[in-house]
Amino acid sequence: MMYVVLLIPTVLIFLITYPFDKHRLFANWMFMFVGRSFIWFNPGWKIELRGLENYKPGEARIFIANHQSFCDMPLLASLPWQMKWVSKDSLYKVPVLGQYMAMAGHIYVKRGTAQALISMKQLHPYLKENIPVMLFPEGTRSRTGELLKFKSGAFLLSDETKVPIQPILISGTRDVVRPDTWITRSSGVMTASILPAVNPKNYETVGRYRDAVYSMMNEELQKLVKLSGNN
Repeated sequence: MMYVVLLIPTVLIFLITYPFDKHRLFANWMFMFVGRSFIWFNPGWKIELRGLENYKPGEARIFIANHQSFCDMPLLASLPWQMKWVSKDSLYKVPVLGQYMAMAGHIYVKRGTAQALISMKQLHPYLKENIPVMLFPEGTRSRTGELLKFKSGAFLLSDETKVPIQPILISGTRDVVRPDTWITRSSGVMTASILPAVNPKNYETVGRYRDAVYSMMNEELQKLVKLSGNN
């Protein structure tokens, strides 16, 4: 109910700022605020943001993250900078959420189609003005917690724009809200670890670039799994 109520001031902000806010940063700030509030209203949920020193806000960056549950988005919305998101087109059909995302200027793609690559080009103006973007290279949520095979879209975008990719490793969200359900636990710790940026110029092909970043993230994920198993 709260998110429906907050939609009203978001619409007003969007209408007032639309003539001069071409990248919809004001509406996007409201979208991120709404995302963060999902965690605030669950006092048993805690978040940990690690590696914030690895990114300086105001730099162009293509962030990518593993995808484990619906709570990934509220967790990432808690980061202290704005981002433009790339999401599957079905999210835009969800009442209220779809309206928020459209007003905030986020991009949707139809997975597995040529149109998806065309949609990705809509991110170029954001990156040119040092507005970071956010993608999930697995393309869907992992049902096991293991890292799924990466799609090439984010890496092609990085190669075209020469903007580095910065991985974010998410853990704990699937323990709070299981994939494919709305069943939540009353407590839990969700972690986002920002890893060092990776420059496309260091790789001969997009495939090698993608595979190197995958290995980097998978290694970090295994470390986190081992640590959580020892606690």
